[in-house]
Amino acid sequence: MMNITHQPHQLYAKIKRSSKYYGQNSYAKQYSEFPFPVKIEPMWIRDKIDGGCVRGGPGGNYRLSDVNLFIKENGKEFRIK
Repeated sequence: MMNITHQPHQLYAKIKRSSKYYGQNSYAKQYSEFPFPVKIEPMWIRDKIDGGCVRGGPGGNYRLSDVNLFIKENGKEFRIK
């Protein structure tokens, strides 16, 4: 059973291996920001043709289909599905 606190968490992302942007993970690792912190901006889904609503990381803008999202708790990563 997971013991995750009931408080707001920072979202983090890792670019999926299947994404054409996968190589950008290496930049995040180089700067010790892996997984990298992100935020979701729903307006980007509506206003951008590519649906890139995940903001942050080396490329600055990703589609939900390009990343896996996580939270961190007590040094552990918990993937959001």
